[in-house]
Amino acid sequence: MARTILITGGAGFIGSHLARDLLSAGFQVRVLDNLDPQVHGEGSRPSYLDPDVEFLRGDVCDRDRMRAALRGVDMVCHLAAKVGVGQSMYEIARYTEANELGTAILLEELTNADIGKLLVASSMSIYGEGLTRLGSRTVEPPQRSLAQLKSGKWELVSPDGEILEPVPTP
Repeated sequence: MARTILITGGAGFIGSHLARDLLSAGFQVRVLDNLDPQVHGEGSRPSYLDPDVEFLRGDVCDRDRMRAALRGVDMVCHLAAKVGVGQSMYEIARYTEANELGTAILLEELTNADIGKLLVASSMSIYGEGLTRLGSRTVEPPQRSLAQLKSGKWELVSPDGEILEPVPTP
């Protein structure tokens, strides 16, 4: 019998790709996602989410929904987080509730579950793009252009085309 992995926030960009990869590795995948309108528009199951993924609509702050999502799971990949780094600066309570309280509820529910592994990951949604170094100066990187992204050039570059070195986020 295949092992079941729960991905919180699994209907997002990173989560949906992880779900696909886990399915192809032979795992059963369950996703818990609230389908935030800012990300998912009208809020129906995204068409890009593999049809073999078991989808549960719900919020990580809903203890009963979290408990139900954890039933029969062997591992959790916790990716759920509010997106919008700028908004987190003025919608502090909403972001703190989702990102911190949601994680706390997951951790509390894990103490009552027989789950062997927890993977916690994040993206720039937690801390933004970050600072970079240009020579001896620390600078904010300019936004990557659509042309740069379409050409597969992921490096942060200065307006003059110089490669910027990311500064580790504490």
